[in-house]
Amino acid sequence: MTELTPDLIVDQVSATEPQVSPSGHQVAYALVSASKAEDQSVSAIWIADIGGVPPPRRFTAGTAADRRPQWSPDGGRIAFLSDRATRGVAQLYVINVAGGEATAVTPIKNKRPVQNYSWSPEGNRIAFISADEPTEEDRRRERERDDADVYGERWRYARLRVLSLADGTITTIASGDRHIAAFAWAPGGDEIAYTVWQTPALEASEREIALERVAVAGGEPRPICRFAALATNLVWSSDSTTILVDAPYAQRPQSSRVVWAASVAGGEPRRLALGETSCCVGLAQPLGAERAVVRIAEGLDTRVAWIDPTTGALETICTTDAETLNDLGEFSVRSVEGRVVVAITAASSDKPWELWAGHPNDLRRITDHQAPLADVSFGPQEAFRWNAPDGLELDGLLIRPPAASTGPLPMIVLVHGGPYGRWSPGLHLRWGDWGQWLATAGYAVLMPNPRGGFGHGERFAASCRADVGGADFADVLAAVDAAVERGIADPRRLGIGGWSQGGFMSAWAIARTERFKAAIAAAAPTDWGLMVETSDLPVFERALAGSAPWDGTGPHRHAELSPIAFARHVTTPVLIVHGQHDARVPLNQAISFQRALREFGAPVEMVVYPREAHDIAERAHQVDLLKRVRAWFDRWLRD
Repeated sequence: MTELTPDLIVDQVSATEPQVSPSGHQVAYALVSASKAEDQSVSAIWIADIGGVPPPRRFTAGTAADRRPQWSPDGGRIAFLSDRATRGVAQLYVINVAGGEATAVTPIKNKRPVQNYSWSPEGNRIAFISADEPTEEDRRRERERDDADVYGERWRYARLRVLSLADGTITTIASGDRHIAAFAWAPGGDEIAYTVWQTPALEASEREIALERVAVAGGEPRPICRFAALATNLVWSSDSTTILVDAPYAQRPQSSRVVWAASVAGGEPRRLALGETSCCVGLAQPLGAERAVVRIAEGLDTRVAWIDPTTGALETICTTDAETLNDLGEFSVRSVEGRVVVAITAASSDKPWELWAGHPNDLRRITDHQAPLADVSFGPQEAFRWNAPDGLELDGLLIRPPAASTGPLPMIVLVHGGPYGRWSPGLHLRWGDWGQWLATAGYAVLMPNPRGGFGHGERFAASCRADVGGADFADVLAAVDAAVERGIADPRRLGIGGWSQGGFMSAWAIARTERFKAAIAAAAPTDWGLMVETSDLPVFERALAGSAPWDGTGPHRHAELSPIAFARHVTTPVLIVHGQHDARVPLNQAISFQRALREFGAPVEMVVYPREAHDIAERAHQVDLLKRVRAWFDRWLRD
């Protein structure tokens, strides 16, 4: 057997962004590394045969970040984004499937990246969004360092543009002092629908979003409707009368994602499907298909289904099973001569993510990019169910060590991020997902799905709004109680850890109880008032916190929910981990919590990774993190 090491974990590569060819015979996808060795990541476009023979072949060199492949409607070309000309600045390229060199179709000298793109239905044009190029004044300011940043004065608004492949001309069809965030071609190719944010700042996605359409030939935009927040994944119905949108059930942050329908003629949108006991986790419209396709999370299960744009009726295409496909990820669906072809990333509890493809009742694995993990003995994983204090039945996962062990084990509770997240039954083996890494070290690993996550509908998701650390924390403690009562966990050797919202729950746990003997609070919110003040998603953070610091002199709900307010009670040894340039959970959260703990003499260690954002990307940092995670729990939980 191969020993599991940090190197094996961080050197994984993943098949992502699959796209079935128009013929239904091939799949294009991006092969992406889990880590980057230098400042910029690298990835390549690959092509695989649906039948698995011949084996997949690399289609681009993979010396830069080549991503987001899309077939032309006739199947003769593939477009993709690449930063091969200027690292970090992606431009649009097209390459013939028969071979040859890729051709840049947007200027490689551009300083602003192409953010997203899509072929027109007839294949002679490509729509894309990008910000305007720097002006001479912009260049002067940069050259002379005369670059005082006045808020809102120089927003880089993304414009909607259309490229003619016949002559290379680029026409801007939607601009102004507003930010184009997402778009979709009408089936006839004569119009494009798009969403508008008020500014390019990420926080604008949490505020009112306009849905509009514009003629490709030019003219004034026509309003369709408005969403209060977070509208994404636009698709047109095949008859061009309706646009489907992935948006929150309650039209506000921390809400179940569902499918909405909006008439292109205007009027109020209506909720079309999902939200009672399940959630939308992906929406697409296959070219030429009568219905859209939606990926649905319900409990621990995931399925892909057709959705009727008028009635919302669902028809399952493929779903998870207990043996081979425990978890389903990114997908592509084509309807070819009456037959459905699917490509989807999938994993099981002991097999890593690979690309599967074929007809819905005959999916087969067509890639083997994770071969280095083939001989690793992973810990057996099982569904774990328990009841919350109020009787609600909850789900999660339990991973036991690979080797048989007798008696209660040291157990580590890993809480997912979000809180609108979910532990699903695939293989848990990433730099920030320590399930198998800890199980193979001899720990029982409990991965609960407390309230606030997705997969159980709106009431479940919204329950932690203005109450993080309330019912959701009680759910976690009830899961620990169940594991102890069932003889799985040794109550004297309990640890807790997590990333982002999971880091908050870990910090909150040690501030509210002494049950845990070690904790890791990674990228953790510890002061909700400060999160509202400094995070890049302030509306979302305020929804969780229940108040803002400018709501008066208090008392404030956000203080009642902040671990830092209870720092004097912490006695549990805690490892604080954070990225230096984290915009979602700024570094001040880690610094302030560490200072508070030191003030009261709590055992604390803090590690900051330079250059890193909310996710840890550099290979050396990922390796270091994994080593520290094991070492910390070994130090405090081993006899």
